[in-house]
Amino acid sequence: MINERFKYKLLNIMCMNISKEDIIRINNGFGGELRSDSSIDFAIMMQDNKKLGHYKKLAYIMRAILVDHPFSDGNKRTAMFIVLAFAEENKKTVDNDLLLHHILSIAKNNITEIRNIEWRLKSAIK
Repeated sequence: MINERFKYKLLNIMCMNISKEDIIRINNGFGGELRSDSSIDFAIMMQDNKKLGHYKKLAYIMRAILVDHPFSDGNKRTAMFIVLAFAEENKKTVDNDLLLHHILSIAKNNITEIRNIEWRLKSAIK
């Protein structure tokens, strides 16, 4: 289980001010290790695009983690944690069951279309 100090620190870096190191640190908290970082690098690069909204930026991170499986373990848990922290930081409510359904579906079906992932995030986070 993640300790409260670790969780508090991670919540302070959210709202799409997340770095590659932050994502790796989150995953390490779930026992995973980085295997490949190219998709995470791309997702982080997309965070600097001022034309993209927060949900689309989040969708790029979710695709990098859920479809490209950059970690040896804990990819879905890492994605869930990031989404929940994003929602909490932005004072949004989350339909946890729907979010879990979408995370599992994205991972299982290798959904790569950013608009689809963004729609799924928006449907679970209000």
